[in-house]
Amino acid sequence: MNQFLHYLTLGFLWKGLLIAIEISVAAFLGALPFALIVALMRMSGSRVARWLPVPFVWVMRGTPILLQLLFWYNVLPLVGIATSALMTAIIGMALNEIAFMAEIIRGGLISVKKTQRDAAAALGLKRWQILQRVVLPQALRTIAPAMSNEAIIIVKNTSLASVITVGELTLRSEQVVSINFQYVSVFLAAGVMYLVATSVIVVFQGWLEAHLNIERRARISARAAMRAREAGMLATAVEVGDGADLSAAAGGDARPRRGMLGRGRGDGHAGGRDTPGPAAGAPAVSADLTAALDASKEAYAHPGEPYVQIRDVRKAFHGKTVLNGVSLDVEPGNVVFLIGPSGSGKTTLLRTINHLETLDGGEILVGGEHVGYRSTSRGLTPVRDPAAARAKARIGMVFQHFNLFDHLTVLENIIEAPVRVYGRNQAEVRQEARALLAWAGLAEHENHYPHQLSGGQQQRIAIIRAVATHPRLMLFDEPTSALDPELVGEVLQLMRRLAEAGMTMVVVSHEIVFAREWADKVVFMADGSIVEQGTPDSLFRNPREERTKAFLRMIDARIAGSSGTAAADVTASPERSPL
Repeated sequence: MNQFLHYLTLGFLWKGLLIAIEISVAAFLGALPFALIVALMRMSGSRVARWLPVPFVWVMRGTPILLQLLFWYNVLPLVGIATSALMTAIIGMALNEIAFMAEIIRGGLISVKKTQRDAAAALGLKRWQILQRVVLPQALRTIAPAMSNEAIIIVKNTSLASVITVGELTLRSEQVVSINFQYVSVFLAAGVMYLVATSVIVVFQGWLEAHLNIERRARISARAAMRAREAGMLATAVEVGDGADLSAAAGGDARPRRGMLGRGRGDGHAGGRDTPGPAAGAPAVSADLTAALDASKEAYAHPGEPYVQIRDVRKAFHGKTVLNGVSLDVEPGNVVFLIGPSGSGKTTLLRTINHLETLDGGEILVGGEHVGYRSTSRGLTPVRDPAAARAKARIGMVFQHFNLFDHLTVLENIIEAPVRVYGRNQAEVRQEARALLAWAGLAEHENHYPHQLSGGQQQRIAIIRAVATHPRLMLFDEPTSALDPELVGEVLQLMRRLAEAGMTMVVVSHEIVFAREWADKVVFMADGSIVEQGTPDSLFRNPREERTKAFLRMIDARIAGSSGTAAADVTASPERSPL
C-alpha cells in the first residue's frame, strides 16, 4: 500500500497524465468543428456533398487507431510536414474522432423533427440561425451522452500514443516499471489517475444533461413562479392602452370586422349578422404594437389588385402530381378557406405561398412580389436567400401540430423571430409579447415550456408567435385538427379576433361552421385542382359540382355523428357557431 501511495503521488506520473489530458482536449476540440461540417455534408441535399466524406469516414472507422498513429508518424515527415510526436498524436486522434463524432452529431441532428425546421423557416430564420437556435440546442440532448463517451475514449486512447514515443502516462508507467519492476503498484496508480481524469468528464456530462433537461428547467421555473406569487412579486395586471384593440393593430380603427375595407358582415354573408366585437374583458395590445401593425396597410396600397395571386401552380413529389394548375386570388383583408379531402393538395398549396415548398411551374405573388424567386429571362429562378424573402413578405404561418420550439419557454418562442430576424430591441419585444399573451388570455404562461401546456394553449401560443412578427398575411394549416373537441373553441376564438381585425388569412380547415360565418371565399380542392370556389353562401347552400356535394354530405354526417344529433345542413343558422 505504501508503494501504491508513493507512485500515486509521483510527479513523474502526474506529468504524464497532464500530457494525456493535453492530447485529449486538443484532439476533441480540434475534431469538433470538422465533425459538425462532415455531419452537415452527410445530410446535404446535394449528392456530391453527401458522398464526399464517406470514404474518409469509412477508413477512419474501419482501421485501428494504433495503426493510424503509426501511419501518420511515419508518413507526415515523408511529405514534408515536420511535427513532434505529441502533435502527431493530436492530429491522428483528431482525424479518427472526426469520423466517429460526425456520426454522433448526424444522429442528433436527424432526431430533431423536420417540423421544427419548417416552423423556424416560416418565421424567417436563416439556415445558420435555424441550426444554431433551433436544431443544435435540441439535438444536444441526444448528442451529449455519446459525446461524453467519446471524450472518455479519447483519454483512454492516449495510452496508444506511447507507440510513437509520446511521454504520456502509460509510457511513463512503463519506464518506471522497467527500473523497479513494481508492476502492480505502478499500473494500479496509473489506473487511478486515468479514473480521476475520466470522472471529471462524467461529472461534466451529468451537469450538461441536467442543464439540457427541459422537464427539470420547467420544474425550477414553476417553483420560482410559485414563490414569486407567494411573495406578491408576480404582476397581476398588464398595462393596457387607451382602448385600442387588435382590430386597430391590423390596420384600421375599432370598427367591426373588415374595418380596413369599410364593410361589416351584414353584406350578404350567412345570416346577415353584424360582426361581434372582441371578447369581453380582453386586454388591448400595446400602443407600440398597434402603430407597428398599422404599417401593414402599406401592403394593401394597390386598389383592386389581389394581395395573393396564385397562377397555374404545379407541384409533384416523386413523380406524383400534387398540384395541377391551381389558380386563386386572395383579396386584401379577406379570409379564404381551403377545404377538401386529404391528399387534395391544400397543405402543399399553403406551403408554396411562403416558399416552404418550391414550385414546379406557375407563379405566386404576395403583395405584388415573388417570395423566394426572382424573375429572369429564363423564367422564375430561386433566390440564394429564401429566408430574407420570407422575412420581407411578413407571412405568418400556424401549423397543424403547433411546432413550438420545445427547448424555449413561451416568451422565448414569441420573441425569437422579432429579435433574430427583424433585429428589434429585445426589451421592447418582450413587453409586446407580454401584451399579446395578455390579449390572448395566456399571461400567466410566459415562463412555461410547450410540454406544460394543453394543445389549445400551444396552438394559441403558435398564433401569437406568428402575430408577433407583424404579419401582413396569415396561413393556417389545419389549426384545430390535432386538438380535442373541447379545445377547438379557444383556438377559433383567437382566429375570429384576427378576422375581426381585418387580417388577410388563408386557412386549410374543415371547421365548416367557422368558414360559413367568417370566410369571404371558400375553395374546394380535390386531386390537386380547384373543383369549385365561391362565397360561403353559394358553396355551402348551392354547390354546383357533384364532388363538392358529396364532400359536404360527408362533413355534415361527421358533424351530426360527433354531436349525437340527426344530420343537419352545414349552413344552418349562426347559432351553431362554437364561438
